[in-house]
Amino acid sequence: MAHERLAQTYAQAAYEQALANWLTPLKAIATALARTGIAERLDDTTLDFAKKQELLRPLFDANTPTEVQNLVYLLASKNHVHLLPHIIAEFERYAQRTTLGTRARVTSAVPLLDAEKSALEAKLRAQFGDDVIFDYTVDPAIIGGIIVRIGDKVIDGSVAGKFAEMREKLK
Repeated sequence: MAHERLAQTYAQAAYEQALANWLTPLKAIATALARTGIAERLDDTTLDFAKKQELLRPLFDANTPTEVQNLVYLLASKNHVHLLPHIIAEFERYAQRTTLGTRARVTSAVPLLDAEKSALEAKLRAQFGDDVIFDYTVDPAIIGGIIVRIGDKVIDGSVAGKFAEMREKLK
């Protein structure tokens, strides 16, 4: 157990450093693009790639990782530099998701008892990992049972879901 905890500490530190190695320079480049106003020119389809590289080079400082530079060059080559702020926002969203753990949204027709919640949480943690965070909501429209949304998976154990499934089979 102590070895596992120590390994997690090292892994977390490495992850945070890797995140900073990408996110910090990307934010600096996005700020520089906004300050200089050249983002629009970089998305110009008539501007050749060599000229775009020439415009971008001054935005990179000496410590900008090659991978980050390559991403920005790729965006410029595809006329997608305008997407950089959105890419950064998505990057931060992914980072937050992994930092905070996986979120499970549990919807039931009636409020679940503590014992039911504990049993459900134990099963889902066994399947998806110990870092699962649970949000519970009540929706009488599902008639009975539960619906669990975790990551990109949906486990529909609701009566309404079973009725919909039956309707599809009968068509």
